Amino acid sequence: MKSGKEKFKYVYVENDGTVRELNKDEIEYLQTEFEPTDGARPYVKNSYNQLTPNKKILGFLHRSKVLKEMEIINTDLRYTEMRFPIGIYESNIAIELPVGSYSIKVLGGWSVSVGDFSIQFRNKENGKTITPRLTKWKFQSYEFGERAKKIMTLDNAERGIYYIEFKNQKKLKVKHSNLFITRLFKQELPNEKLKIWIG
Repeated sequence: MKSGKEKFKYVYVENDGTVRELNKDEIEYLQTEFEPTDGARPYVKNSYNQLTPNKKILGFLHRSKVLKEMEIINTDLRYTEMRFPIGIYESNIAIELPVGSYSIKVLGGWSVSVGDFSIQFRNKENGKTITPRLTKWKFQSYEFGERAKKIMTLDNAERGIYYIEFKNQKKLKVKHSNLFITRLFKQELPNEKLKIWIG
C-alpha cells in the first residue's frame, strides 16, 4: 500500500479483485447510521478473501485488512451489479455479464420514446463491442417499486467485464403513464435522472 496523508479507514474491493479508494458518496454512505436490521446497510467484509453468498469478492473492507502486496488505487471506474439500476449519465461504469440474453428496461414510466438513444458494451479484455437491439415488444412491469418499460434486448455470447457507454441520452423521453389523456397533461420525467436496468 502507498503511504501518504490520512486516508479514510475503508476502501472497496471490486469484483475483479482490485482495491480502490472511495468517493465522497461512498464515504457518506458508510458514515450513515443504520438500524441493525436495515437491508440498506453497507456490506463490509471481514477479510480481503471473504466472498459474498453468490461467490463474489466485492465489498467494503477496512484499510488495515488489505493484503500488504496490494496497491490501493485511485480510479473513477465503478463496477456495478446487474441488480442495481444505472443512471444514463453515469460514466466509467463496468458490469460483469455472463453469457445470455438480457432485457434492458427504462425506469420511471410507461410512455417511452427512445429516439436515437443507444447503449454500447465494450469487453474489457478484447475490446469487442455489442449493441443492444430495440425491441418491438415493449412490455410494462414494475422494477424497484417503479414503473418500467422494456426498450432493448441484449444477446451476449462471451462472459466478461463490459464497459457501458450511453449515447444521445437527451433523446430518451419518459412520461409516467401511457394513457392518452394522462400524457397530454403530464410532463416528461427529468432526463438527467433517468435510469436503466439490465436483467
